[in-house]
Amino acid sequence: MCGYYRNFVTNYSTVASPLTDLTRLDTLWDWSDECEGVFKSLKHALMNHEVLMVPDPQKPFIVTTDASQYGIGAVLAQQDGKKLRPIVYMSKKMPSKKLAKSTYERELYALYKTLVHWKHFLVGRFFYLSTDHQTLKWIKTQPALSYALKRWIEVIDQYDFKLEYLKGEYNKVADALSRRADYLGALVSDFGVSDEVTQSLVGAHQEDPVTMDIIRKLQAKDKATESEFVMVDGLLYLDKVGIKRLVVPSSEPLRSLFLGECHDTTGRFGYKKTSANLVQRFWWPRMFDDAKKYVETCQVCQRDKPRTQAPLGLLKPLPIPAGLGQSVSMDFMDTLVTSKSGKRHIFVIIDRFTKYARLVAMPETARTDYVIKLFKDNWVRDFGLPKSIVSDRDVRFTSELWKKTAKRMGSQLQMTSGNHPEANGQAEQMNRVVQHLLRHYIKPIQDDWDEQLPLIASLYNNAIHSSTDVSPNQLQKTIFTLHLSCTLMRPGYGRQCLACRQRPTA
Repeated sequence: MCGYYRNFVTNYSTVASPLTDLTRLDTLWDWSDECEGVFKSLKHALMNHEVLMVPDPQKPFIVTTDASQYGIGAVLAQQDGKKLRPIVYMSKKMPSKKLAKSTYERELYALYKTLVHWKHFLVGRFFYLSTDHQTLKWIKTQPALSYALKRWIEVIDQYDFKLEYLKGEYNKVADALSRRADYLGALVSDFGVSDEVTQSLVGAHQEDPVTMDIIRKLQAKDKATESEFVMVDGLLYLDKVGIKRLVVPSSEPLRSLFLGECHDTTGRFGYKKTSANLVQRFWWPRMFDDAKKYVETCQVCQRDKPRTQAPLGLLKPLPIPAGLGQSVSMDFMDTLVTSKSGKRHIFVIIDRFTKYARLVAMPETARTDYVIKLFKDNWVRDFGLPKSIVSDRDVRFTSELWKKTAKRMGSQLQMTSGNHPEANGQAEQMNRVVQHLLRHYIKPIQDDWDEQLPLIASLYNNAIHSSTDVSPNQLQKTIFTLHLSCTLMRPGYGRQCLACRQRPTA
């Protein structure tokens, strides 16, 4: 606000230099008596003839308003040459939390209160009205209005003005006047904490075991602790590289106060900028995590900020197969290492019902006809034809030869959409398991991985699976045993047995 009216303050840059120096990154924050004197002199200038002017009835007034969730601010000004010079300021508290939740209502309320407050200046004459809330231009086109809004608009209609939109970055004076004064007073320097906050910090230090341990070590003259921490006027500071940062104990009200200081009153930026503001003045364990959680749960940010990420769609998992061998997932896994036998890829085939897997090594240049032969030799021969095959969109799975073969086998192809491998999660998860197991059993030169595949498959198939609570091998053998019992011991019953009906035919 001072910088906005600097043209009306004589030798502003010289007068304000002690305050300007404090904004430099390489300057230690020290609010000295000189800084306090400069602050009071600039404050006096803003409220007296150096900046303010006497209203000229021959010139139109320019009213600028703004509102925050804490209050409203406005400035009445007139043109003085090429500069806009203030006549009087106004700042009021927001009357209720309910009103503060709606941006549109609080901006309209600021406009209403400003016109009523300066009625003696504005009634019966034309003036300009500037606001950073563009939707106020259409206040008379709303289809439904509450009683309060109707009452405000009836009062506003009594005035003759032209509403102009002013970008928020240029609406600095009214914006500063609408801010909450007690929040601005929470700013902390090395020696400038308010008495009330100081008492709360001292009391919270006694209840926090982390800060109490640091204080005890300082009292015991521990050199390692003294090199990092220091006590000043009863408060604990982290002192590194000549910069003191206040240590905030484990107190939710205090940490919320300082988080609000670095987020709510500094533009409500994301957690990275909020964390950057925090790290300049405060320290506590897991401070960045708290800053991220605070920003993510900020109601104003959730309501006002646009979302750049598309909403997530509803999850639609694949249906659970009815039985053994009815649905398989398959994928090609690139090991990035060519074995001694010239193999580089692993053909992964998994039964989606029993979780039983087959791992087949194959060359990188394997064509579709070779993949079909591997599938028939390593799966169809032992388990029959599946009713559905889940895979990604590898060129071998999208080829006409593969589609014709699947149609001839009576298998339905279920391919994932592009760039969404998670849709074939069964095979993708199996790839991760194979990578994990191979790391433990291959040689340092890694060219024998294909020789270890039978061992890897055996380890996986004999381990208890979390989704079935039994191993894939055990579940596979149990179903075959049931089928064999039905066929040999009770002829004719096999057609009615659930295990037999679920078993595919080759």
